[in-house]
Amino acid sequence: MSKKSRRFLNGLRHWVVMIFTTFFVLFPFYWMVMTSLKPREELMASPPKWIPSYLDFNNYKLVWEQMPLLRYLGNSLFVSLMTTIVCLVLATFCGYSISRFVIRKTQKFTSIMMIISQLIPGTLPFISFYFIMYNAHLTNTYQGLVIAYSVWAIPFCTLMMKSYFSQAVPIALEESATLDGCSKFGIFFRIALPISVPGLVATAIFAFIQGWNEFMWASVMLSNNDMKPASVGIYDFIGQYGANSNVSLSMTAAVMITLPAIIFFAFLQKYLISGLSAGAVKG
Repeated sequence: MSKKSRRFLNGLRHWVVMIFTTFFVLFPFYWMVMTSLKPREELMASPPKWIPSYLDFNNYKLVWEQMPLLRYLGNSLFVSLMTTIVCLVLATFCGYSISRFVIRKTQKFTSIMMIISQLIPGTLPFISFYFIMYNAHLTNTYQGLVIAYSVWAIPFCTLMMKSYFSQAVPIALEESATLDGCSKFGIFFRIALPISVPGLVATAIFAFIQGWNEFMWASVMLSNNDMKPASVGIYDFIGQYGANSNVSLSMTAAVMITLPAIIFFAFLQKYLISGLSAGAVKG
């Protein structure tokens, strides 16, 4: 086989894998959007209609009338932003401290412990953590929800920032600033942070999506309907026993809840890629 033929076959395999993977990932979103636009008589058709005979946008009006979607989206946005702020502040200081002021053996031990914390299933400490929050009177509060989300997001965010500070911020630059009389806090705020903007944005995206998509903790910790985030509020259409009487409205609400995260990610994806790749060379 000639070199040109091998190159053609390699390229063909590459595109086949990419197309199949893209279809596999995007098909659930396609089905969600199409279901939200299907007329009622085609929802349960067998065999299913992959393309509706006409698009019914009435569901996008009804979903605002039959559930307080704006309230749920506002709750999700508030909790996600607060989680992002808490994670950014703590993970940035912690990641910088580990990358600069911790001896190598302790640094490795700290990183390993943070990685292990991410391997623990969220349901394992669920009961004990719930009673801690209950005894602290943090159930049915935004503060309790932000703390719960931050507990699981901070270790990974810290590892991201630690890797970014280690790779993207030259120590020689900080040593030069020290010789010029700059303090440790001055170096951190004037040099390290401005250089680390892509890493900060990547960490913020992770923390935001973690808070936006979370369902389990919010469904257990909140019994007040006015405080429900969108991920839990959409469950109103499913019912107590899972008997979903209106699939189209559920899918319509899902589309409305998914859009803000997609828009947020689309505007900041270039920072996410550069932030992750900068810290991927060496942990």
